Amino acid sequence: MILFDGGMGTMLQKFGLEAGSCPDYYNISHPDVVQQIHRAYMEAGSQFITTNTFGSSPLKLADYDLSDKVEEIAAAAVRNVRAACGDKVKVAGDMGPTGKFIKPIGDLSFDETCENYYRLAKALAQAGADCLIIETIIDIQEMKAALIAAKEAASLPVICQMTYSEDGRTIPGTDPVTATILLDAMGADVIGANCSVGPDKLLEAARQMVSVTNKPVIIQPNAGMPVLENGETRFPLGPEEFASYAPEFAKIGVSHLGGCCGTTPD
Repeated sequence: MILFDGGMGTMLQKFGLEAGSCPDYYNISHPDVVQQIHRAYMEAGSQFITTNTFGSSPLKLADYDLSDKVEEIAAAAVRNVRAACGDKVKVAGDMGPTGKFIKPIGDLSFDETCENYYRLAKALAQAGADCLIIETIIDIQEMKAALIAAKEAASLPVICQMTYSEDGRTIPGTDPVTATILLDAMGADVIGANCSVGPDKLLEAARQMVSVTNKPVIIQPNAGMPVLENGETRFPLGPEEFASYAPEFAKIGVSHLGGCCGTTPD
């Protein structure tokens, strides 16, 4: 089993990230905090550390008027992993969703989406990432655009992680089998799922993915379904309960395992 790291956004909140602030800009404004989190994950056993660039594509940074900072943030993000971990880990350049839908569901064109991801993929590759990870994607069209862009921008391995709801499908309705077959055919190097639900809900999705591909499969669940308590979001699974699912995923044939929202180095 190859171990990835866990949540970044929820960790940054513990270190003082305020609501409405750009988490990705912490690579520049608070590199010590980002490095501390990376180092903690490495010391906990992570073999791959994911850059703090989940929202660093131009379309996402536009929410903070930072679209001109894509390359600067990507370079700082890779630099922070190296500063924290040296050569003890592989650096996974993170690319998250745009937050928009592609036509005809939304207003974004397929070409615009490709251009958006191409710029971030290029920046992460040039900064020295060892692979690219496209994660938390709910629309298979967006994943297709991101994968095409990543393959055009660099010759790095590309990891593709869709996000499935409790009913076992993405919000627009794609199931794990369909997504896996398509992404395998398109050249994804590792295929999987992350976020949205806890490890118990992703076991079945993992079984379906493993059954239709010979590519490595990666799973990074949340620490359970989030609950709102006293105005704060809490994730119910503690380290021991979350970790108890690891043998189950290994038995299924999952080869890469990590965590998403609410997970910590513990």
